[in-house]
Amino acid sequence: MATEPDVEPKQSKGGKRGLPLVPLLIVVLVVPVVTLALTEFVIIPRLQSSLGSGDSASHGKSEQGSSGGGHSSSGGGGHGSSHDGGDHGDLGPQNTYEFKDVICNLSGTMGTRFLKVSFEVAGSDPDLSSMIRMKRPRVKDAIITTLSSRTIQDLEVPGGRNALRVALITAINQAIGFEAVEELFFTDFIVQ
Repeated sequence: MATEPDVEPKQSKGGKRGLPLVPLLIVVLVVPVVTLALTEFVIIPRLQSSLGSGDSASHGKSEQGSSGGGHSSSGGGGHGSSHDGGDHGDLGPQNTYEFKDVICNLSGTMGTRFLKVSFEVAGSDPDLSSMIRMKRPRVKDAIITTLSSRTIQDLEVPGGRNALRVALITAINQAIGFEAVEELFFTDFIVQ
C-alpha cells in the first residue's frame, strides 16, 4: 500500500504539467496581437507625424544653405586682377547687432512646437547698437511677438522666411522708434 499513495502524487504532478500550457498559449497568442495593435495605431502614427514635421526643419536648412554670397556665373569677383583703388562701391550697412538663441512657441501648435532663431541686424546708423541696447526689452518683446504669431505653414511656404525677415525688420524699427535696421541675416533657424 505504500506504493499506491506514491503513485497518486505523481499523477497529480502530471496533471499540473498541463496547466502551464494555458498561460503559455495565452502569452504566445496575445502578445503578438497587442504588439501589432500598438505598432499600427500608436507607434507608426507618431513616427509619421514627427517625420512629416521634420521635413520643415530639413527644408529650412536647405534653403539656408542654398542662399549665400557667392559670385555669379558671369565671372570672378575681381580679387585676382590688379586693382587701382577703393572703388568697390557701397558695402551696405556697417553697424550690426546680434540676437542669439531667441526661442518661442509657434502659433497653432498648442505649445508643442517651437522656433529657435539667431540673427544679426544691420543698418547705416552709427547708433544702431546703442539704440537697441537701450530699448532691448521692447525690441525683444516685438521679436517674440512677431515670431510667435507665425505658424509652421507660414514658414514652409516659398518666401516664408523672407516674409518673416521683413516682418522682423519692421517690428524692430517700430520698437526703437525709427527706421534704423535695414537688413536682417538669419544665422540659425530651427523649427522643432
